[in-house]
Amino acid sequence: MTDTRETPIDLDIDRLTSPSMEMILLADAPHEPQGWEREQGWFKRMLGFGRVAVQGAPSTTRQTEILNLALTAAPTSTEGILIGQDGLTWSMVAHDPVTAYLLGIVDSPNVAVLGAVGSGKSSLIKCVYLLRPLLLKNTRFVVVDYKPGSVDENPNGEQVLYGEYQPVAKTAGVNPIRFSLDGFGSRINLLDPALLAAGNSGGSLAILSNACQLLNDGTPLTAIERKMLRHALADVVTSRGDRAQLMDLIAELEYFAPADNLRANVAEAYALAAATVGALLERLIVEFPGLFDGPTSEDVRLDEKLTVFDINGLPEDGPLISIVMMVINVWVLGTIRRSRVAGQKIVTYFIVDEGWFLVGGPMGKIIRSNAKLSRGLGLCLVVGLHHVNDIPPDDPAIAFIKEAGTLHLYRQERRDDAEAVERITGLQPGAAQTLMTLEKGHHYLKRGQKAEIHVRHLRSKLEETLTNTDGGLVGDEKRRTAA
Repeated sequence: MTDTRETPIDLDIDRLTSPSMEMILLADAPHEPQGWEREQGWFKRMLGFGRVAVQGAPSTTRQTEILNLALTAAPTSTEGILIGQDGLTWSMVAHDPVTAYLLGIVDSPNVAVLGAVGSGKSSLIKCVYLLRPLLLKNTRFVVVDYKPGSVDENPNGEQVLYGEYQPVAKTAGVNPIRFSLDGFGSRINLLDPALLAAGNSGGSLAILSNACQLLNDGTPLTAIERKMLRHALADVVTSRGDRAQLMDLIAELEYFAPADNLRANVAEAYALAAATVGALLERLIVEFPGLFDGPTSEDVRLDEKLTVFDINGLPEDGPLISIVMMVINVWVLGTIRRSRVAGQKIVTYFIVDEGWFLVGGPMGKIIRSNAKLSRGLGLCLVVGLHHVNDIPPDDPAIAFIKEAGTLHLYRQERRDDAEAVERITGLQPGAAQTLMTLEKGHHYLKRGQKAEIHVRHLRSKLEETLTNTDGGLVGDEKRRTAA
C-alpha cells in the first residue's frame, strides 16, 4: 500500500517496547490534537507525569451557548412583523406588540425605542411600525413628524420644507397635514365639532385650558377663570353651532356681561377672569397667524389609513408645539372612540418618532394617560427617545418607558445614558458597556419579562431609500457622484 502522507513518520524501535497512547497517535493519528500545549506543574512532574498536556480549545460561555438547542432555536415565533436577524443564531426575529399582547407575551402594547441620534432607531420605527404593517387590515397609523426632511411641492405647487416622513407618505399616496407659520400650512379650529365630540365639549375645553396655562408661563387657570371659559364655550357652541370658531369665543369672553343678580364684587371678579382668559387666547391669533384663526382646513382629517402630522416648521421654543400636540391627541382619541361606538375594532398606531418634546409640560402626562387607556382603545403608542439620563426621574416619560411592553434599545453614546437605560429597563448588570458598543442598526429587543435579544435590523432596498434620514446632510445620489 502506498503511503500518501507527505512526511512518513520514522518510529523509534525502542519506544515500540512500551506501547502508549502517544505512540499510537504518532503511528497513525486519527486526528490532530486541538488547543495548545503546556508543561505539567512541578508536583505532577515529581510523581512522574512529565509529558506535555494537550489543552482544549479556548472558548467563552457565550460561544458555547451554541451547543444548547434551547438557545439556538428561533428566539421568536413567526407571528409578528419581521424585524431582522438574531445576533447569535442568525435566525429570523419577528415581533408585533399587539399580537404579543394578545398572546400574553407582553402586558402592554406600547413601544419605547431608546438610542442615540444616528443609531438607527428612526429606520426601525419607519420599517417595523409603519411600512411593513401598513398592509394589515383594520389598522390605522397616525405619525407626528417632528424632524426636518427635504424640500418638496405641496398640493398647491409651492416648494416647502417637509418632515422626514414625507417620502413614506408620498409613496403611500398621502399628503401630510403640515402645521407651520410660513403661510403654507393647515389651519385648526379649536372649536371644531371633531374636537368637541371627543368628550362632550371636554376635548376643546381641555385644549383651551392647557393652552392658557402654557401661554401664561405654566400658571394654571384659577377656578373662576376656568368657570368663565367653560360657560363662554358652552354659549358660543349653542349660538353658533358647527360654525363656532376661536374668534367667537374670544369675543364672548372680552364682552362678558355679568348677570344683574350678582353681587358687585362677584360680577367684577367674573368680568376680570373672562377678560384674562380672552387675552390669553387672543395670543393664539396674534402670535401664531394661520394656525387657529379660521375654520379647519379640509385636509385635516383622520379617515385615512395613514395620517402624518408634519410639525417640523413650528418653533422649538415656546408653547406652540405642545398646544398642537394636544390638539392632535384629542383628535386621535375622539376618532378612536367614534370608531369603537360604531362597532369598528381598529388598531391605531400612534407614532412619535422624536419624543423628546414630550418631556416636561402637559404632553408627558397626556401620553402617560393614553398609555393606560391603550388596551381598551386598541391604541399602540410608539415613542422614540434619546438622552434618557437627562429626563427627570419623576417625569411621565420615565414611567412610560418602564411600563412599555416592548423595548428597542440602541447604541448609547454617553455612559450616563447607557447606565440609565440599564437601570430603568431592568437589564442585567454590565449591559451599559454593551449598549455603548452596538453598531448602527443593531439593538436589543426586550419583550415583557423575556430576556433581551440582540437583533440586526434588516431593510430592503426600497426601505433603505424611504427611511434614509441623511439626505439633508449628504445630499442626493447625483450630487454625491458629481462631487
